Amino acid sequence: MTDMAMDVADGGRGPDHPRPKVLIVGWDGVRDDTARRLSPSTLSGLAEHGRWWSTTLPGIDVAPTVTAVGWATILTGVWPDAHGVMGNEEELNRLHRYPELLTTAFCARPDLHTYGAASALIFGTEFGPGPLFGPGVGTIDWVDRRAYPGKFTETDPIIVEAAEHHLRVNDPDLAFVYLGETDQIAHEHGVGAEYEAAVLRQDQRLGRLLSALSNRPTWSSEQWLVIVTTDHGHLDEGGHGGGSWEERQSFVVAAMVGGCSPTRTADSWAESAENIDIAPTALSHLGVPPAERHGGKDLCT
Repeated sequence: MTDMAMDVADGGRGPDHPRPKVLIVGWDGVRDDTARRLSPSTLSGLAEHGRWWSTTLPGIDVAPTVTAVGWATILTGVWPDAHGVMGNEEELNRLHRYPELLTTAFCARPDLHTYGAASALIFGTEFGPGPLFGPGVGTIDWVDRRAYPGKFTETDPIIVEAAEHHLRVNDPDLAFVYLGETDQIAHEHGVGAEYEAAVLRQDQRLGRLLSALSNRPTWSSEQWLVIVTTDHGHLDEGGHGGGSWEERQSFVVAAMVGGCSPTRTADSWAESAENIDIAPTALSHLGVPPAERHGGKDLCT
């Protein structure tokens, strides 16, 4: 467990009015049963001081088990029948009516600094954010995985290094970091030993991001809500897009960390969770009332 994770257990001391901040880390295509069996140290450390929810996506007639669909649901806080993203290809959608949470937060509070990091085309291009990242993403670190022979196996480390630096030396209020290697490995090898090794590498990268937070000069006065989640699962042989339970697996892990974060036991969080709960939970922590359009709930209450 990282030093930061140990600090979570101690609770820490801080001012009466800590600065709320949010970090959401997305692991693409990680099956909940695999993650629970492996019990990666950093993810499990967060869950010990927060909560780990197993979630199951609705049927594919409601929520296709496709990458862009899953992340649009997580980031907007509504199901596909509202946001309109039904596949990975460019198509008409309703993201202008249901923007992702970084843009929603920035529009409500222009003083907030939002940050995104990814190497998938659904989040941006060399010209800037989009389509899933909206205009409210103040800073984006984006790398085109197509330019690297190893794709996500090469770009995830680059993204983590960039995000690590930004989280440590800048002052983001709401950050989203996307990591895609696990999905790639599952497609190439199924959910066997290679996939399990990729999940453990993602956990190590999560540890680096959390260490970056704990090394911030203002850590002692901050209260970070950290959420880790995934968009869909995988068949045993690899692949998704169908309606099997293996493909519809997901999870949400959330914890409060920071120099002045109170210790919260598992029963102080919501008993159950859905992927649409992530956006309203993050917005509520930042003092941004979730819009009526959000179908989810605040997991912190």
